[in-house]
Amino acid sequence: RSREVIVMDLNLKKKIEKNFERLSEPLYQIQNIFQRQSYEWYGDWEGRALLSFVCQFKLTGKKIPCMDLMFGRLPEKTNGYLYFGKPYDGKVADEQQLSGHSWYLRALVAYAGAFGSAEALEIARSTVENLYLPVADKYENYPVERDGGQTGGVGGNAYKVQDGWKLSTDVGCAFMPIDGLAHYYAATKDERVAKLLRTMIGAFMRIDKPKIGMQTHATLSAARGILEFYAATGEEKYLQYAKDIFALYVSLGMTLNYENFNWFGRPDTWTEPCAVVDSMIVALKLFRLTGESGYGTLARRIWFNGLQFCQRFNGGAGTNSCVTAENPVLKINSYEAPFCCTMRYAEGLLYAAENSPLLMRDDGGEISKDRYGRIFMGDKLLAEDLSGQTEGERYTAFGKTLVRIPSLTEYPQATAENIRLKIIFD
Repeated sequence: RSREVIVMDLNLKKKIEKNFERLSEPLYQIQNIFQRQSYEWYGDWEGRALLSFVCQFKLTGKKIPCMDLMFGRLPEKTNGYLYFGKPYDGKVADEQQLSGHSWYLRALVAYAGAFGSAEALEIARSTVENLYLPVADKYENYPVERDGGQTGGVGGNAYKVQDGWKLSTDVGCAFMPIDGLAHYYAATKDERVAKLLRTMIGAFMRIDKPKIGMQTHATLSAARGILEFYAATGEEKYLQYAKDIFALYVSLGMTLNYENFNWFGRPDTWTEPCAVVDSMIVALKLFRLTGESGYGTLARRIWFNGLQFCQRFNGGAGTNSCVTAENPVLKINSYEAPFCCTMRYAEGLLYAAENSPLLMRDDGGEISKDRYGRIFMGDKLLAEDLSGQTEGERYTAFGKTLVRIPSLTEYPQATAENIRLKIIFD
């Protein structure tokens, strides 16, 4: 693959450029990129940042200035085992530390692939051997029965120690590393990691995710990792596992404009672009692996009706309201989540660019209703503009004046925060 992906769609090209500019600002420069020890998501910010920089390099052929500087300082900014936070004490597994380092592994493997860096794979190896392999025996006993205290904010936080685990309000984030470890296994074929993955995936599949209110982002990231493990092993059960997880997510975790509920069973919360990106990636991968058109349709609808509304004028990404039949109004919840969603959006853009013939093709624009009563023009959801703030063409359909879900990249913050779109359910 060429270093530079040719992007024909001008809207997508603008999104890529704005995200590149945002990731080049001071917040993501070397003086700010490494987080304080008081930040409980060890490795999370750093891993997402480095991965986003590599994604942007693949998209544009340009390096964000911080990327190589950051990589060069990893030995001095990490512990003696080349990962972040305190070394594992052999007693309590910190699920936020494990979760955060999934992005770190993803970034290191991606950096190694892009630049042929043996050092990146060595740092990843040390992380795997000293953080992940020692906790292998913990996953069979991951606590699914908890005594309250799970209600967290957008960022998530640690809240209790139980059964040898330091647990997070981002319920189930301990399974996020299925993704990072699967990418590591694909690059190294380390059979110790394959054994760990089989244990983690087995435990993950036994969990009743809606019952425990698992975070949908953790669920989808695990599904991406399972697909990566399937690609590396060819074992059909892992493809079926991913299909089953995605079906559960579409049924119980997806909002009616193709974003996500942050946790299963909590439609009163907010969406998270990190998870929406993951949902599109899973749909695209399942489409490529199975050829089933429904996955392609879902990927297109996630892109047009979910992710387009997530990116902001400054190139970052933020959370939105959860659209349901009971709460049909789509609006901004928080303008930007720079500590996660802005960085994850870069990989969403990379997959959008790499799959642009599928995502961007002209689908004819025929107006129709689905079983929920939602009105579509092709795969683009139509809505009532309650605020009168959106630009673009108006459509008359089923006796209503409607607009397409806009790309918020085009709207300055003050305007974007006033936009209210009512999704129709007739």
